[in-house]
Amino acid sequence: KLQFFQKSTNVLFRKFHFHKEKNMLFSVFSSIDDVDVDSIISQHMQEWQEIYSPCFWTSTSVLIQLVFITSIVAQFLFKRIRWCRQRLKTATPESNKHSNQEQKNADIKLGLSYQASKVCCLLILATHVLRIFFLQLQGRISGCKYPPFVLGEGIQVLSWIILSLAVFSLRKTKSAKHPLIIRAWLVLSFLQSIISLIFDLRFTLSDHGYMGFAELMDLFTLVICTYLFAISVRGKTGITLINSSITEPLLSPSAGQQTETKRTSLYGKASVLDLVTFSWMTPLFVIGYKKPLDKNDVPDIDERDYADLLSDSFKRILADVEHRHGLSTLSIYRAMFLFIRRKAILNAVFAILCACASYVGPSLINDLVKFLGGERKNGLQKGYLLAVAFLSAKVVETIAERQWIFGAQRLGMRLRAALISHIYQKGLRLSCGARQKHSSGEIINYMSVDIQRITEVMWYTNYIWMLPIQLSLAVYVLHLNLGAGAWAGLAATLAIMTCNIPLTRLQKRLQSEIMAAKDNRMKATTEVLRSMKILKLQAWDTEYLQKLEALRREEHNWLWKSVRLSALTTFIFWGSPAFISSITFGTCILMGIPLTAGTVLSALATFRMLQDPIFTLPDLLSVFAQGKVSADRVAQYLQEEELKCDAITEVPRNDTDYDVEIDHGAFSWEPETTSPTITDV
Repeated sequence: KLQFFQKSTNVLFRKFHFHKEKNMLFSVFSSIDDVDVDSIISQHMQEWQEIYSPCFWTSTSVLIQLVFITSIVAQFLFKRIRWCRQRLKTATPESNKHSNQEQKNADIKLGLSYQASKVCCLLILATHVLRIFFLQLQGRISGCKYPPFVLGEGIQVLSWIILSLAVFSLRKTKSAKHPLIIRAWLVLSFLQSIISLIFDLRFTLSDHGYMGFAELMDLFTLVICTYLFAISVRGKTGITLINSSITEPLLSPSAGQQTETKRTSLYGKASVLDLVTFSWMTPLFVIGYKKPLDKNDVPDIDERDYADLLSDSFKRILADVEHRHGLSTLSIYRAMFLFIRRKAILNAVFAILCACASYVGPSLINDLVKFLGGERKNGLQKGYLLAVAFLSAKVVETIAERQWIFGAQRLGMRLRAALISHIYQKGLRLSCGARQKHSSGEIINYMSVDIQRITEVMWYTNYIWMLPIQLSLAVYVLHLNLGAGAWAGLAATLAIMTCNIPLTRLQKRLQSEIMAAKDNRMKATTEVLRSMKILKLQAWDTEYLQKLEALRREEHNWLWKSVRLSALTTFIFWGSPAFISSITFGTCILMGIPLTAGTVLSALATFRMLQDPIFTLPDLLSVFAQGKVSADRVAQYLQEEELKCDAITEVPRNDTDYDVEIDHGAFSWEPETTSPTITDV
């Protein structure tokens, strides 16, 4: 018995590393032979199973999670087997067909609790991944040693991945209540988080220390698990079933009306997570992967982006501005700004965040090179932090860039819809004198060419405040690595950007000439097409063709000058990065500033980031020049005189003997003339 006890205690104490107590017990039992060995074995087995051991609870948690994973997998396999068996059957019972049809006709409404449960599951999954990551940095963040802790956290990650997939699949299955196994798992997770926090508090009080990262994560997990526990007790998923068959009309629409059925907007009902990840487009991609998209497959736009609503909103803003400041070009500019200011401010925030996150990588390259070269004062922890910083900055940059690009496109679409609708309505109300100034071809140019150039300005507007931020961050990163040599790079950059001033002025003048030549050509073409019968009758077609070709040659000459100017601008700015690098490194060599691998790589990465504002600046100035010309043309058109609504009085047919009655009418060819041609009509 003594030999058996020595072997068993060896195994037990090797597992829990209680070396001192093991040596003490061996010395006691080697000197005392009359001790009841059976009672001692039972006593130490009870001590091994004490509930104060964190490894005991870790092992228990692993066992519970394995049971949960096995149950989920078994349930999934059972459903797949049952589905395969139903597919093999040739006939389906009528009751199943009826239930399936009801389930298919039922629409769903996602509540706030369902969205919150998805976010909570993902947050808890992220906390367990972070615990494993910080274990690599600190070696130990719990009361249990490395192998049990890694096993427990790995099983936790796997189980929460499965639970997250199960919660996300509730939307597809249209389940109004949580399954019993998920509710049981949420309750056990809540109890486990309480036990983990109790152990954290015990270790913190016993060591007389402060709460660390692990304790804060356990506290955060407890808060989230408390909410999930409330959901499990309630039992409802937050998904509400709406039977569409109840709301269907008694009379079925005709075939022509069926094609005009309203399609729901995917963007309008998307959650915050869907908007960030653009996963609201997934249903459309799924349909497009299975078959070519047709008209009924494409969802409608959001109700807030309807053209009639945008047109009414712009009309109210323009009327308010006109009432306060009068109708002028500046007033129309002010109305455009008030129409887009809220969306533009949010879009600007994303653009600035993207610009700031893009320079995190170049600023840390020197530290990464030093770390890889062997400078490891803080051990591997600095390397992990650098990797996390690179990854996090790139993720933030990508998300912010996608959001501001999508926001700029949506903002341009809203302004385009409002302006086109307002220009068309203005054309219906133009007076006779104003209609002579603006032909139908010019109005078409306003709605197609000019509005397109104005909407392109929305795309480039964010570069106005991104350029100074990018230049400031570039100078800061260069100053950290090259010292005073950064000012030489800044001077070279500003010198290249200064070259845009005369080029931009020339580009603006060329755009004005191009638009004037285009209007003359469109006006002449429209006049020829309207009078084609007269031209053929009088045999004037050849002469008028020559006139049209002369107008086309004039427009071609202005376009050719604009293209040559754009080619010169592109050549200058494609060579600018090499020019800036040569000036900066040459200045550092002359000033005796040492150039190491880390500083050179960081500087080259910064110069690479400077290519974006340098390349964008000529396009930005060109687009603003074109947009300014187009906006002036549209503003001038919107200020034209309209038909006076009170000049004509309509009376009922039975109250007069005349179809049209004119009382003391005055007529003239020019409205500004002081002596009318015909008076007292």
